[in-house]
Amino acid sequence: MEYGCAAMATTPQKKLMCYCYSGGERMVNGDGVLGKYSGGVSEATIIEEGISFDELVTKVCSRMDISHDGKTLFYSTSRDKSKHLRIRDEDGVAMLFHLNDDEVDIYVQEDTVNHLPCNISSRESNLVSCSPSTGGGGSCSRSEGSLAVCHEMGLVPYSQQRGEDILTGDGQLFENPSLFKKAVILFSALNKFTFKYLDNSRSYYRLVCVIDGCPWKLTARSQGKSELIRVIKLNNEHLHTANDTASFKPRIRAKEMGMIFKDKLLVQPELLPRTICKDFELAFHSPLTYSQGWRTKERARKLISGPIPMTYHLVPWMCERLIQSIPNTRAVWTANVDGKFSQLFVAYGCSITGFLSGCRPMLFIDACFLTGPYRGSCLSAVAYDANDQLFPVAYSVVSSENYEDWLWFMKNLKETVGDKPIVLVTDRNISLVRAVKEVFGEEFNAWCVRHVKENFSKYANGKGLRGNPKSSALDLFTKIAYARDHRLYGVYMTKLFGVSPDLAKWVEDNGPQHWSNAFFRHRRWNKLYTNIAESFNNWILKLRDLDIIQFMKGHVTITSELLFRRKMEVTKWHPLPVGRNIDTKIQEIQLKSHGFTCRQTSPTEFLVYTGDWKSHAVNLHSRTCSCLLWQMKGIPCKHVVRAIQGTPYNIYNLVDPLFRVEAQLIIYTTVMSPVPLHDMPSSTDFVPHVNEIQFGCDLLDIATSSSTPMPALLPPVAKRPAGRPKKKRIESQFQNKQTIFCGLCHEPGHNRTTCKSPLLE
Repeated sequence: MEYGCAAMATTPQKKLMCYCYSGGERMVNGDGVLGKYSGGVSEATIIEEGISFDELVTKVCSRMDISHDGKTLFYSTSRDKSKHLRIRDEDGVAMLFHLNDDEVDIYVQEDTVNHLPCNISSRESNLVSCSPSTGGGGSCSRSEGSLAVCHEMGLVPYSQQRGEDILTGDGQLFENPSLFKKAVILFSALNKFTFKYLDNSRSYYRLVCVIDGCPWKLTARSQGKSELIRVIKLNNEHLHTANDTASFKPRIRAKEMGMIFKDKLLVQPELLPRTICKDFELAFHSPLTYSQGWRTKERARKLISGPIPMTYHLVPWMCERLIQSIPNTRAVWTANVDGKFSQLFVAYGCSITGFLSGCRPMLFIDACFLTGPYRGSCLSAVAYDANDQLFPVAYSVVSSENYEDWLWFMKNLKETVGDKPIVLVTDRNISLVRAVKEVFGEEFNAWCVRHVKENFSKYANGKGLRGNPKSSALDLFTKIAYARDHRLYGVYMTKLFGVSPDLAKWVEDNGPQHWSNAFFRHRRWNKLYTNIAESFNNWILKLRDLDIIQFMKGHVTITSELLFRRKMEVTKWHPLPVGRNIDTKIQEIQLKSHGFTCRQTSPTEFLVYTGDWKSHAVNLHSRTCSCLLWQMKGIPCKHVVRAIQGTPYNIYNLVDPLFRVEAQLIIYTTVMSPVPLHDMPSSTDFVPHVNEIQFGCDLLDIATSSSTPMPALLPPVAKRPAGRPKKKRIESQFQNKQTIFCGLCHEPGHNRTTCKSPLLE
């Protein structure tokens, strides 16, 4: 099977029929899903692709004869009408056209935030009646003048608009008693009062406010023998003093808290418990402890994906949905004979196409630990785009970094990239090197110089090298790695032999054909490190603590955002034919060429003399320089830069085509299609007897077939290691760290918390 997806044709001046709504409200059902728009006014207009954000706001508001000041626009997508996306800037307008085909619904909303008045007088508190209109969403039945009187008398008028969509008044229906009780709890917390049940049976409910003399009352009853609960009477009036409000503390259980933060966790899977605590205090003016915030997040997770062990049930469904939504995607999984999850591999069709069509034929392989409920490892393959930026190609979730997992990952990666010769840059992990050798061939495996250098440094320590001799040996090792021909390699090896014969022998015995430019057989574009792969590990850092389904969903989100953002950035390259990063490198090379002299020997050949009067031959026709750096890197070296000074040659035309804007446009031609998840099944939709399914060769057919019932995939076997789980990676001894300075004494090496210097007057 050939993997890849055709370039998506872009229609110039795409038009959308825009249905605009304002002044009403979008009804919400018991599951919190947006439904029909009720009330207000609606208008229709046509918008064209290329319209700016300000023009869109002005056009929509003008069409509806309303002011555009203080307005926010939301829109729905053609794939999922139940979700609203906010339009904030030009990128939001571009995404609106990308996510809709022929028509779009746009909702205009006021930028208003309801807060409780805080200018409360210290005079003696009295009682006042605040009567909202039917439905709980109206304003108090008194004038602005009476509100001022209430403040003057020490009374706190409630914001009746808070929670108006939760309890709307007489006749409101709830799907079951549980949703009814949750709605009442949330409504009371938002409106700062406490209630109690006078009747609490399956058929009849009567609730009153706990404040003596307060007329707030709610009665509801079931509809026949069904689960439906109908509100019979809601008297949404309160008689409270300022002290009643001051002493209020919301009583919300963890499961109700999870319901409150469920939608936010869907948008931000990496949401921190501290953020939950801050948001809760901002909304309800009551603090949460960190443990309460953590339990809230766990409850919200369960509401989204079910219990954590059951999230693995959804892996086959999620793989099939990715294949259906994103053309030419490869998403496969395996399980052991007991039906327990073993491995997952995902490569999006847009990433495959971009890599094979426009990226340099190099993949950087790395792995990182997952810190979620079942631990495991994430294996990744990434590349560089035309602007030397991260381009994700594939990832895999496995139990560990053993040979079987690496071999499975490499086989799937080979199926993804096909027969195209690819250089794989890896560390020296024994299992990884063995798997690459078996699938791609040993000669295509380049080793990361940093990892080899760390081993070299440890060996030098064992030989007793310290101080200047060791520093000299490390410098020579770096020069050996970057040596571009056998002559330079021999020169630096001779110098290293003079420092330590044992270190020179170590270099010869540790595969220089895998990490030294002088001996590696294929072009590696002078990329000797796996820094870009470690950038991927940092890019997914917030996802590594999530369960597997949230990890997959989060990865889809951040990848789609990355690809779309890069696609928009390419349009800003003009007038440069290369990216900003490449242009910066060329300017740095130009500075290094100062002081060189040049003699032209033919229309396309030059002899460049450096400061030490060494000469290098440059041939612009064959795109070669005797220093070999131009051929290896694809960007003109300092000798080429000096040679073309004062000539009609354009330096950008001498850059390899894989660095130019045309390559970047090809890489990001196909952005990721939206992946609808509104119909994600529950755990009851899966085959109960997982061990009756034949796992093995037919497993991929099961995972990608829409006609086969999905097996209830079980969580993997997790063995807890000894000691406290480590979440921080072990840093390299050669990693550059920024020096910290104390804010008190301004000395380096410590901060103000650990400062021991006496304070100076």
